[in-house]
Amino acid sequence: MLRKTFLLLAAVAAASPLVAQTDRCIAHTITQRHLQAQGLSTDLVAAMSQVPRGSARGGLLTVPVVVHVVWNTGAENIPDASINQMVAQLNLDYQQQNTDLNQVRPAFTGVVGNVGVAFCLASVDPNGNATTGITRTQTTETWFDPDTETDDMKSPPKGISAWDPDSYLNIWVCDITSGATGGTVTVGYAYLPTGGVVGSNIDGFVIDYDYGFGTGERTATHEIGHYFGLLHPFDNNNCTNADGFTDTPTTDSPTFSCSNTNLQKCGVLTQYENFMDYASCSVMFTDQQSASMAGILTGARASLLSSTACGTVPSGPCIPASAAGTADGDYVDGVQLNTLNNLNTGGTSGPSYSDYTGSSTTLQRGMGYTINITSGDYTPDNYAAWIDYDQDDSFETNEKLGEFQTTAIGQTQGISFTVPGNAALGTARMRVRGVFLDDTEPDPTDPCFAYNWGETEDYSVVITNPGTGTCVPTATVGTADGDYVQSVQLGNIQNIATGGPSGPSYTDYTGLSADLARTNAYDLTITSGSYQPDNYAAWIDYDQDGSLEVGEKLGEFQTSTAFETQDIPFNVPGNAVLGNTLLRVRGVFINTGEPSPVDPCYDYVWGETEDYSVLIEVSTGTIGPSATNELRVVQDAGQFWLVLSEPLANAEVDLFDAAGQRVCSGRVPSLRWPIPTERLAAGVYQLVLRTSDRTFFTRFVTGGY
Repeated sequence: MLRKTFLLLAAVAAASPLVAQTDRCIAHTITQRHLQAQGLSTDLVAAMSQVPRGSARGGLLTVPVVVHVVWNTGAENIPDASINQMVAQLNLDYQQQNTDLNQVRPAFTGVVGNVGVAFCLASVDPNGNATTGITRTQTTETWFDPDTETDDMKSPPKGISAWDPDSYLNIWVCDITSGATGGTVTVGYAYLPTGGVVGSNIDGFVIDYDYGFGTGERTATHEIGHYFGLLHPFDNNNCTNADGFTDTPTTDSPTFSCSNTNLQKCGVLTQYENFMDYASCSVMFTDQQSASMAGILTGARASLLSSTACGTVPSGPCIPASAAGTADGDYVDGVQLNTLNNLNTGGTSGPSYSDYTGSSTTLQRGMGYTINITSGDYTPDNYAAWIDYDQDDSFETNEKLGEFQTTAIGQTQGISFTVPGNAALGTARMRVRGVFLDDTEPDPTDPCFAYNWGETEDYSVVITNPGTGTCVPTATVGTADGDYVQSVQLGNIQNIATGGPSGPSYTDYTGLSADLARTNAYDLTITSGSYQPDNYAAWIDYDQDGSLEVGEKLGEFQTSTAFETQDIPFNVPGNAVLGNTLLRVRGVFINTGEPSPVDPCYDYVWGETEDYSVLIEVSTGTIGPSATNELRVVQDAGQFWLVLSEPLANAEVDLFDAAGQRVCSGRVPSLRWPIPTERLAAGVYQLVLRTSDRTFFTRFVTGGY
């Protein structure tokens, strides 16, 4: 509500204005009355804290407006130009573009906020017909008393019913002042969005045809503040926080004049520039007020944003902004998922939003994965990820992969998830956010909210159907003439003398596995069958995409004798995806017209294919026998600790599960590092500690103590 003071003039020209009576805001009164009628608490601060809030989109939030002119006299039937002027002023005020913003005193310039809302007169009515966004209804009422006829203009016979309040902001323009007595008049009012008001037939706001319009008039700006959930800073009539914000100074009464620039109330400078006070020089919302209104609009009033009433619907995913961004160390320093490896890309001078959608990886429906996220240089921060599985450019709650909070800087933690079986096929957006959650900001992390500190990164993932996995070759003759694999040896894989001329052309030995470490060198030993010359080759699916590329081939040789044994030496790439993957060994005769060198999938007439498993782990390096620094895992009062025998400079630790997936990371500033076993399932885990020139490792078991 906004009340304006009458200057009661005496009959003689020399008379001076009397001191006007003040009254409490009718928005406060009518909302409490509405709540009381339903048997609800009338504590408005508490009620507003329960109103659903969403998150700000990138760009402007567009709200369709319909203005209902309810008139009795010709003067009340205001022209379109006055309405257009009101909407134009709203757009300036709600986009921080009003020309009088320079009137804000220096004490408050640092908290001026931008709501980021655009108001448009509707071009489509509820029936789908073209409209100007203005309706005109003649009434027999000479004026509407705001106290006793609060909602009479909102329905026949005295007025006109609201257009769908979920799709339009309804504004009723009528006479609510001419019959008023006393020192104050109500020139506009709106219910707060609580107690079932949102979407009801009384939702919207009422404004006087006379006092509410004119150049620089801010009645509509003020009342829409109520419509979006703002209270007055003085509603308690005492020196307590009345509106729930810390950037609106505490005050015990409204301010009408701007003449005293040093005016103090409750011991602090009065912010009479605020649109939610009564002064004629109100020109600003604060940051917290702006964020709160945007939250209400994208939460309780989110249906307005998908309305087609202005002829357009917002498209594309939200692009969050951030005032402080990464400057204090709140950034994403690494993202790893399947074949996607975007490491060491964060920093305090980086942007608050990065579009990495040119980087992608392939995920299969129904399959489980782990995304590893590395934090920045501030702690505690919260890190979360989403995949837009239904590809509707919106990140719903059930599309969130998970969230964690850091306990150290530069920390890496994993979020495990399973791709839903009904995820839309094709390219979807994956969002990763690292933010600091301030007291007034959404918790847990929201995919779109404009947090003050943090970074957002977007990637692409390609959702595919689960196929049969890697190709399974066949052979017409197969092993019958002696073209088979007699033995395969690699680490723990010791599959010796298993071939023969009566064996199958394909054998699945993926139950046999060897552990391989990134960057390390190995020899794969293969023994041929009884026929020669045959060609033998091997591959490892390093990127775990179900395809054996040329770069994943370990090597090939041709035999010159029966049962010949040869080694294929190879090095595991440093970027090989951690975890279990496929090793393929083939022995074939290459007939005329068949692919040479050996292809991993071609159906050769003669030969055998064998598949095994390998577990890719991080390289543990070596620890010489003279090393004095040893790693131990001890349990103390239920807490597991990594213990060093002496301090190591710049020591960093990674924790891996048995599948080679990184679970978490941290820095070890002292002799002890707490292992977060409360988040671990029972099993075997590997700790890898690195310094600038050495690497140490140890294993331990949880759930077995």
